[in-house]
Amino acid sequence: MPSSIPDISLDADWTCDYFEDIPTLYEFMETFRVPSLAKWTFDKTRRENWLAWLQKKFDLPMRDICVTYRLRIDSAPAPGCLYVNGRDFGEIAAPLDLDVTDYVTLEDNLIAFRVPCEARGSFSDIRLTAFPCESHSD
Repeated sequence: MPSSIPDISLDADWTCDYFEDIPTLYEFMETFRVPSLAKWTFDKTRRENWLAWLQKKFDLPMRDICVTYRLRIDSAPAPGCLYVNGRDFGEIAAPLDLDVTDYVTLEDNLIAFRVPCEARGSFSDIRLTAFPCESHSD
């Protein structure tokens, strides 16, 4: 059943840090702005053993009703790992439809992807869909 509540798009305003997996030299990371995740591609000057850490902060609107939140991703580079507020969901396969209600709050949310340099594919249509609690079940 489709939700009557508008989706929350998570496609824009990301950041990206590149770092070497071996050795783990995280202190040399440089943050790049990613205006559109759908247009992001891995920096090909970074070859073997490089990873991208893509992240976005977001808040959720206050609702007058109880809602559940489903994270929906139409496509994503594979292999890639998903994190929501520190919760490691591991390697993901898109399309993805995942209940994240227990992992999000009204403020200070962080969604992140860990993408290795050999990943194939691209991101498209990343969004949160809210459903009234009584109208949607797993």
